[in-house]
Amino acid sequence: MARISYNLLELDVDKLFEEHKIEEIVEIEKLLDAEIERKRVELRSMVGDRYKDVLAASDAIKNMKTISQQIVDNIQNITDICEDLIESKDDKAAKTLPEIDTKCNEERVLIVQVRLAIFMNEQIWTALDGGDNLTAAQFYLLAQHIHMGLSLTKKEYLDKLPLLKQIRANLATLRDQIFERIKQKLEFVEITAEETSSNLNALLLLRNQSATDLLNIFIEHRKIALNTVINTSHASVRLQISAMVRCLITTIHLLHDCFMCYGNSKKGLIWQQLENIVEDESIPTLSKVDLPVTPLIAYIPDVIKQFRPKYKSFVGESAPENVKLGEWLASTKESVCKGLESSLKLITSVKGLHIIREEALKIELPSDWERICSESNLPENFNVWYYFFQSLITKRASELISKKVSCIIKDLESEIREVLSGNLGSEHGETDLRWYTWVEDPTDVSRIENKHTGLSMKTLGYSQNVVNLCEKLDGKYLELLIDVSQYLYGKEFTDDVIIYPHLKSDRKKFVDREELENHLRLESTKNSTSLTLFLHDFIKSESHKVAKSLLCARFLQAVTNLCPHFNKCCTFNASTEDWSRICGHFTKSSVQFWENWIESCVQETDKQARKLFSDVSVCSMISVLLRWDSIEIQEQTDEKIFKSQIKVPLKPSLTLHRLLSKLNDDLSHVLPHTLPKQVHLQFIEKTTETILNHYKLALDHNQLNQNQSLQLLFDVKFVTTFSIQRENSKLVALSQEICDKLRARIDPFDLDVFYSHLQNNVKRAVLQSQAILGCLLPSSAQLANLGVGEKFKEEKEPSVMALSVPSVSFPLFCTFAHQIPAQKAPVVDVQEVKVSSPKLTKTTPKRSQDPTAAIRSGAAALFGGLTTDWFS
Repeated sequence: MARISYNLLELDVDKLFEEHKIEEIVEIEKLLDAEIERKRVELRSMVGDRYKDVLAASDAIKNMKTISQQIVDNIQNITDICEDLIESKDDKAAKTLPEIDTKCNEERVLIVQVRLAIFMNEQIWTALDGGDNLTAAQFYLLAQHIHMGLSLTKKEYLDKLPLLKQIRANLATLRDQIFERIKQKLEFVEITAEETSSNLNALLLLRNQSATDLLNIFIEHRKIALNTVINTSHASVRLQISAMVRCLITTIHLLHDCFMCYGNSKKGLIWQQLENIVEDESIPTLSKVDLPVTPLIAYIPDVIKQFRPKYKSFVGESAPENVKLGEWLASTKESVCKGLESSLKLITSVKGLHIIREEALKIELPSDWERICSESNLPENFNVWYYFFQSLITKRASELISKKVSCIIKDLESEIREVLSGNLGSEHGETDLRWYTWVEDPTDVSRIENKHTGLSMKTLGYSQNVVNLCEKLDGKYLELLIDVSQYLYGKEFTDDVIIYPHLKSDRKKFVDREELENHLRLESTKNSTSLTLFLHDFIKSESHKVAKSLLCARFLQAVTNLCPHFNKCCTFNASTEDWSRICGHFTKSSVQFWENWIESCVQETDKQARKLFSDVSVCSMISVLLRWDSIEIQEQTDEKIFKSQIKVPLKPSLTLHRLLSKLNDDLSHVLPHTLPKQVHLQFIEKTTETILNHYKLALDHNQLNQNQSLQLLFDVKFVTTFSIQRENSKLVALSQEICDKLRARIDPFDLDVFYSHLQNNVKRAVLQSQAILGCLLPSSAQLANLGVGEKFKEEKEPSVMALSVPSVSFPLFCTFAHQIPAQKAPVVDVQEVKVSSPKLTKTTPKRSQDPTAAIRSGAAALFGGLTTDWFS
């Protein structure tokens, strides 16, 4: 049965119907019913055995309660009967008490005074234990008055009372106790005006101080109360500051009620209480003492019975006029500042300061707070939070903003260091972005709005490393904006929170908004400029300097476009000056990083050019010269016409072509359409200057024949026409100097015949090369003097697919020479020269009658041109 019971408790109903027959299931059901009944019986027996004593105890307690109530009722009856008997006895004694002549009973008078002195000590202790320090002070003054009367008694009587000295000594101890209790009470953080006034009046009576002294004492004790709050351990800084605010509000409220005005009276509560104690109409102090019933009461002298405390300076004195609280305000502000110096360091977010401010502003002020502040001579629109705490909170918020912005830049520097320390020299590095830009990817088109990915980044030349760094930087600034938004605007951060309108009632609450916005703007500006210094210092002594310079240049370009939250931190209050300054600084630094790449390209170009120009002998020149153009010319004399052929260079030399192809590849690696115009021009100028310098060196160190000079002259003319702007006087002068030297090595007569044809071939070669070497054009207007500008204006249906607009516009494909107006770019093969004298005279060239000179458009023009002028 034990095994069956155990199995029944772990029974699986689903498996039961799968593994057993109907008869077995019915049997198991019967066993379950039996087991359930058995458990019920066990439960009943267990409850009866276990709780039997509890039930018995419950009955006993009920009986005890009834008996106890009966005992209490009986005791109360006995007490009532005894009180009635005492009252009836006193009445009888009073009726039968004969008049006593005090003059004849000096001893009895002395005895009652001694007994009264002892009793007053007890009453003072009782008042102190009850927290009534003012009553204790009055009793002390009465006891002192009693001892003064005893001191005038006959010496023979005093000698019989050695106990009197001990009583007087105990009274002196009680004075110190009263002062200690008053001090403790006045230093309570939360205390009522009644309690404060009674304790201050106790001091006033015991020390007979002036109102000004009393005010100073009150302020000193409230300073101690504030320090108690500051030094007390709190669960959080929020609770500590709230307690401090409550303490200061209580202090100001007490100051007004106790010293200035209380209720409907123009007097403070202190003076109202004092009037009830020291005026002639006030009840004597002895009447406040609960004297024991004894016949000796009749022997108490009248001077003791009529005693009232006196205050010599009191003549209806009220609160001192024009009470100056400047010293208290200054010292309290200093105490608050020192007290919260370490506590505020525990707050690590501006949102935490927002919570503290909200908690403090929730503390309710008295309904007549403005009147209280005005009558207390406090500054206009005085508020405890804004006067003592707001500047500290603002200062801490500024520190947190500075720290967070600094951490953002430091974190970014660490991330940049990690990226720059990576393998940037690989085939998928920053030096050649073609693998990234011209490769299709499924994520090129993002479905998320404003997502920095895909084609939008490829067209700008921002690699994934650059995009990731920008996203991290912008994310950090977004976290900063989220942190400060609640404090500055009272709502969660959104993109339009900066311009969110606020009610007039909120302006005081956000009194430091403009200050913190300006601080955030200045900190973001200052720290962002330090970022460029880090980048320059980091890549100085590192390997892969070019790749890292390119990454830094791209990153500084991308920051101004991909970091809207960084932008928002620098453009508060619609002030874009700082953001413009940052963009300018980043652009300038980016150009400096690009210069490292330019310098590298210039060095490689110089190295390659030095190798190519190392040998410009006749034999070596044959390997670099392309086919020359053969031109038939005619010379006419009086007798007959002489025909001859001349050859002039048609294309740049292979040496120049290799150099220009290398430069073109360098630009293609970094996506020329993404280069800043300044960088692009600087690249072209420096590399062109390097090439020209090598032509100049080759000219200075070698003796060139006429054909070599013609080819080099063609090369220099080609480079000058293609890549040098007219405004660049330095390079134009260098090119002119080289050309002059080359022309000097050519026969003047031949030069006069060849030069115009050479010039035409240069223009033709330039036009045919502009598509392949178009990246080396400094501007879209570079070839305007050759008719290119007019050609593109006339072309209304371009046959080339539109691509992204480059920073330096140039035609991506040549549209054919036949579309150029004949007068702008003449194409001649035969030139007639009439000789009427020993000098040769040039005739007007014959124009080609080729039908392809007509303007074509569409695909036919494209492919027709490719088979004619393009490769001619």
